[in-house]
Amino acid sequence: MKFNEHIFSLNASGKRYVIQQGGTRSGKTHSILQFLLLYMITHQGIRISIAGQSLPHLKKGVMQDIRDIICKEGWQEFFKENKTNHTLIYIPSGSYIEFFSASSATKLRGPKRDILFINECNTISWEAFRQLDVRTTLYTLLDFNPLSRFWVHKKLIPILKETEHVFFKSTYKDNIFLSSAEIANIERQRANANWWKVFGEGETGNPEGRVFVNWEVAKVENEVEIRKGANVTPSPLGEGRNGATLPGTLLGYGIDFGFSHSPTAVVQVNEYEGQLWVKEHFYKTSTHNDELFNALISRIDFSATALADPSAPQTIDFLSKKGWKGLKPAKGGHDSVEFGLNLLLERHINVTAESIHLIAELEDYEWDTNKEGEFTGHPKKANDHAIDALRYVISYPQKRKLVFA
Repeated sequence: MKFNEHIFSLNASGKRYVIQQGGTRSGKTHSILQFLLLYMITHQGIRISIAGQSLPHLKKGVMQDIRDIICKEGWQEFFKENKTNHTLIYIPSGSYIEFFSASSATKLRGPKRDILFINECNTISWEAFRQLDVRTTLYTLLDFNPLSRFWVHKKLIPILKETEHVFFKSTYKDNIFLSSAEIANIERQRANANWWKVFGEGETGNPEGRVFVNWEVAKVENEVEIRKGANVTPSPLGEGRNGATLPGTLLGYGIDFGFSHSPTAVVQVNEYEGQLWVKEHFYKTSTHNDELFNALISRIDFSATALADPSAPQTIDFLSKKGWKGLKPAKGGHDSVEFGLNLLLERHINVTAESIHLIAELEDYEWDTNKEGEFTGHPKKANDHAIDALRYVISYPQKRKLVFA
């Protein structure tokens, strides 16, 4: 097994608490999983718990990462996975991993474990952490992207002795397995100070409570993107507001349906050099299906991929039969909001100046808090119609292979 030796050695330090604060692609989670697998192999009857904000989130993240490591090392015959109980056992030693949501009251107050790993611990509450940690006998490992200060900084580290914990920051520079192309793609984001602070340098972001700090207004004029040398791809049909086009490749259109009190929002999403470029095409309340169709027919390509609000299947069916051939329902589910937001937060987002409603939503979108005033890792349900439309596109399965996704 090839290791990121510096990070792995800190995970294997033997300290009661290992706390990893890191930026994008730093390898922190991968290194923790390597450590846990090797611990299972070399110790008899070890019980390991891996917890996260939700089980769907774990399935899309660490559970798949562990499978990838096992396959890469050729260990498949030694491990047995129970997809019903969400456990993974190393047959020779009897050691096993259980995966569960940190919001499960049964799991929080369940039996003790030897090792606890909380993935993206900034998305769970202080009380959930305490319930899990008090039932852990050997080690507790935590990792997170530092979007803002939370209970790790405010409550946990201040009460820990230096001899019982290790706290370290990692960045993409610590990940020796990144290619030069991947490094270059990350370093293109330096121009956005807030994004770079959190995801590039692994430092705590500001301001507290704001979900999106990784975006900027980027005006596009006269069919040429303001940065010299950009590859501008004109929209297949029409040019949208102010005659401007977006640079890069069209990923698709996102549509969030509304009516009397909520607007219908339509956005276009392009990708250029790893960054997202977004233009708002429509944002209006009390919109009938025919009105929406007629307003967009000269603005967007109805044959291109368009991901729509999955809660409105009849509207999608009507518009598809009318001629919007690329329209399909977006992927929904319990974890779809957080999953989509995580993908968006790892990208730099350029929003055209005329996208006034999307800009307003990005400025006001905040994390929810619990009764103790701590951020929960879930956004407040507020004005998020254009954000939802954007999220539908970036969450489209075929797009998850993109850098940072």
